[in-house]
Amino acid sequence: MKSSSELFPVSLLRADVLGDLTEDVYLVKHNRDPDRSVQIAVSHLGLRSRSARKGQPLVLLHGSFTNRGFWLSDKGQGLARYLLEQGFDVWLMEQRGHGLSPRNQDYVRNTLERYVLSDIPAVNDFVQEQSGYKPVWIGHSLGGVIISSSVAAGRLNGDNASAMVLLGTQIVRRPWYLWLPLTSLVLRLLVKSKAELDGRKMGIGPENEPAGLVNEYLARHSLFGRWQIRSEKLKLLPAWKQGTGLPLLALAAAADKSDPAKACLRFASLYGGVQKDSVLLGKSEGFSRDYGHVDMVVSKEAATEVWPRISGWLSQLGQQVDA
Repeated sequence: MKSSSELFPVSLLRADVLGDLTEDVYLVKHNRDPDRSVQIAVSHLGLRSRSARKGQPLVLLHGSFTNRGFWLSDKGQGLARYLLEQGFDVWLMEQRGHGLSPRNQDYVRNTLERYVLSDIPAVNDFVQEQSGYKPVWIGHSLGGVIISSSVAAGRLNGDNASAMVLLGTQIVRRPWYLWLPLTSLVLRLLVKSKAELDGRKMGIGPENEPAGLVNEYLARHSLFGRWQIRSEKLKLLPAWKQGTGLPLLALAAAADKSDPAKACLRFASLYGGVQKDSVLLGKSEGFSRDYGHVDMVVSKEAATEVWPRISGWLSQLGQQVDA
């Protein structure tokens, strides 16, 4: 079967139609990870009423314990559909073992670092090849951490991407219990023994997360932990503070208990990029409610108050580029 890309093997997994919405799901086998079984599902959305692909490409990346359904419901509704209707070229990436991305052979040892070094650059290259334009990356929670890590590590920059939008994203707040002596080590041993954490049993999402990713998080937030790419001995916070040519829009939810608004806003303020904008989603800023970690994206109120903020910022960004 002929690949859908000239860069690496890419196969069309399926092509679906839901009303006037179309979805082509590709499996990207980039062969850039030590585990050559890695395949990343990337869905491209379209409208039957709009025949030709056009508009700024956007890559949406979900957070932990979830999948592309965070952006697009089974009924074809969500932020992804909204952005598509606003004229953007929308792509949905699913992390390894999530949604339509199959589990790789070394699934248990998957880490954010491996996503940053191989998966993100490959998907970015693929979307740029298919669209002809540099993508904007949009991430929620862990998805935003993966994106910001890729920016700080130099994998996403002004040469291959256009901008980033981070929702409920931060790395500066550490859970207090991980500062206690030996707590992080004990938790890591426990997680390693389980191999993975079940999001359904924990009541926090439809997907599981591998021990490697969870233990990497525990180590990063321990007393002596660092936000870094260990294999390259690269500390990411100094690089984040130095900044890149990528504009940043950061949205923080006032009632977010997972990633508190204060930490998200502080993380955004540390970014050294020339263009950066932050929005606090709460009553104090004129919103109808104090949003939380999930309903900042998935709620009726978000559809009328938050989604247009994202679309408007992206449209304004495009106008500045055209000018």
